Amino acid sequence: MKKTAFLAFITFGLGILCLPLKTYGLGNTIEDPVVVAKKIISDDPIPWTKTEYEVILKTVGAKRTLTNIDKNYLLLQSPWLGVEYLQGVYGDGVNSIPVEQLLDLLNMATNSPQQTSRKLAEVTLQHALLEYDKAFNVATNISSNSAVSYEDAISFLTRRFGYLKISTAKKLLDESSMADNAVIDKKTNRRIADHFKNIRKQYSEEIPIASALQEIKAFYTLLEEVVSGLAMVKPYTNFTQTITELNEVQLQERKHWRSGLEITFPTNGTVWTIPDPGSIEWTTSNLPPEKTIKFYLLKNNTVIQELGTYKNTKLAGGIKLNKTLPNGNNYRIMGIELFPTDKFYTAKFATPYFTINKRNPDATPPPELIAVVEEEVVPIPDEPKPLEIVEPAPPKEEPSAPEEEIIVEAEEVVEQEETPVVEIVEPVVIKEEVPEKPVEIEKRTDFDGRTITYVKELEVNNKIIQINLWDHGRQDGDIVSIYLNGFAIVSQYNLTYQKKGFELKLDPTQANDLFLYAHNLGKFPPNTVSIEIIDGDNSENIILNSDLSRCEAVLINVKE
Repeated sequence: MKKTAFLAFITFGLGILCLPLKTYGLGNTIEDPVVVAKKIISDDPIPWTKTEYEVILKTVGAKRTLTNIDKNYLLLQSPWLGVEYLQGVYGDGVNSIPVEQLLDLLNMATNSPQQTSRKLAEVTLQHALLEYDKAFNVATNISSNSAVSYEDAISFLTRRFGYLKISTAKKLLDESSMADNAVIDKKTNRRIADHFKNIRKQYSEEIPIASALQEIKAFYTLLEEVVSGLAMVKPYTNFTQTITELNEVQLQERKHWRSGLEITFPTNGTVWTIPDPGSIEWTTSNLPPEKTIKFYLLKNNTVIQELGTYKNTKLAGGIKLNKTLPNGNNYRIMGIELFPTDKFYTAKFATPYFTINKRNPDATPPPELIAVVEEEVVPIPDEPKPLEIVEPAPPKEEPSAPEEEIIVEAEEVVEQEETPVVEIVEPVVIKEEVPEKPVEIEKRTDFDGRTITYVKELEVNNKIIQINLWDHGRQDGDIVSIYLNGFAIVSQYNLTYQKKGFELKLDPTQANDLFLYAHNLGKFPPNTVSIEIIDGDNSENIILNSDLSRCEAVLINVKE
């Protein structure tokens, strides 16, 4: 296809885009994403031909990675859609941006509208090209009759919109030079300065992306009122209207193919009896059978036992409960999808509360319970026996030990008297208290069945430090504990935007591990906490993430 074909495609706009959505995806006539992807490509093959792909690369230029500052410009595309349309733009765990970067962006939108609209067009072109490139690769496999996975088909369906975004951004790039120069009077300058001051007062160093979008929306409304800045750039106005419609359709498509999970048993009124095995039943949507789901037992909102990971077979049986669980009617099961196709959205579900009771000790246990008890009892005497032999052997073994053993021990005592006692005892003590042991603790890789990942190592001057912690991003009901060297220093704390301060005493003889433990997932997993570590006049901010299977940690060393 020649360049004219690509440019002609711009004319059709949203009409071509919306047709496949109504016919295939959102019309619910075909639900297999692989079938939907094949149908879209066969009905409109032009965007997915190698010739068209090469034409676009010649028109737009080679792909390149976007920096975080580049990505900030995408906030200007359609802030009224909310943060959800930006999913996938920023890297994993990035829920906020520096306040000064936002103010720089707003300042550019006020005083340099031409440059701002051009930069937005360039960044949108690159981001759209990256989306189109991924969709094109899947389309190539489909066209060549190669096997396409469920995940690849979803990737195609949610990224194919990059093809139309390219044309919209190219149009803005070509027309940005026609923007009027900014004319800002003193009164408008004062209003803008006051707006900036309020933003700095409300947010210290970082601003959540959701809040940044709200500030951009309010600021653009201000520019419209004073008829100034980016609000006066007609090409930008046309661009943001079109791109907002595209993002809205893309968002609907992404929601349509999201995975869903519902646990149908146990439910309200269910009673599980310890030690009888339990079972879980569930249904899913947009979740293939080979996907895995992890289940947890919660008491109120706190995880108290992992129940296992299962393929999406709709049923899991033979689940054994911890025998130390107390009776209660405040238990629930939570399931969570592992390795989601949409990494910014995970299918999860929590059941209503149900009851767990223990069997009456006078009642006859079922046969399977007797077998379990026998298996658990057997190893118990094997473990303490060596300890009993080591300690009482020298003083008293005459009544129970054979005569030959008594003679041998007596000879050893006659020859060395107290010497062998010293030689035997000291090595045991040294082995247990050798200084290398704490090294293993400082580099712990798991805790309570969860993997631990270290994100940073830092050094402080004092063994007494202050930490402040608060919710990073959205305040969504995260409940966390903070552990230092395996001991809880903050227990089941409900994170808020307000900083909570604690004083810590570090161990100067080893590296101290400080990690975040999540007790729930809040409304927007994973749990993310901002921690400020203060050592006298020095401070450092660290962001830690945690879910129900992993914890992030930091190592803290005290200078000698």
